[in-house]
Amino acid sequence: MMGATQLAKRFESKDSLPVWVRLLRQKDAAHLVDLFEHMGPESRYRRFHQPMDDVTAEQAWDEAERIATAVPEEQLGLIAFSDLPGEGEVAVSAARIVWLSDNKAEVAMSVRDDRQGQGIGKRLLTMVLELARITGADSVVGLVQNDNEPMWYLFDQLPYLMKRTVDGTESEIELDLTRRKEGVETAV
Repeated sequence: MMGATQLAKRFESKDSLPVWVRLLRQKDAAHLVDLFEHMGPESRYRRFHQPMDDVTAEQAWDEAERIATAVPEEQLGLIAFSDLPGEGEVAVSAARIVWLSDNKAEVAMSVRDDRQGQGIGKRLLTMVLELARITGADSVVGLVQNDNEPMWYLFDQLPYLMKRTVDGTESEIELDLTRRKEGVETAV
């Protein structure tokens, strides 16, 4: 398996700000809460599939600590940071996989509102999918609202074959990590 130093990656966002990515750690709950607080109602709804307007600080902390302290046998996550003007080093995105079986995982990702559209989500999603693949996943599933055009655009750019099952206003996607699309290359 890849070591943590091999997973640490640096890249530039579309607006030329440096971004660095590392494995999610137990001490990252505060970063996850900050990321959540920098997501507006629409981003929260798209990520959690329900309105998240009435989440208390205690609820946000409890969920962030649960995510940050999960054992690797249950989930793996990545967190991306950037040094933003006026804010310093802050979490700008997080992605994780939750194991459903020995070879199948669920994927989830968040990008703070002011950093969306900068290529960070694409890079982080590509990285977490590669992490899933090298740690044994043959496929990854997730839920996406049917009108979430930025996510559908992102999925089209991924190198993996995707099955989409529409159910009402959302779709379940399944990415086959064992089969790559022809002509699609994505840098990790």
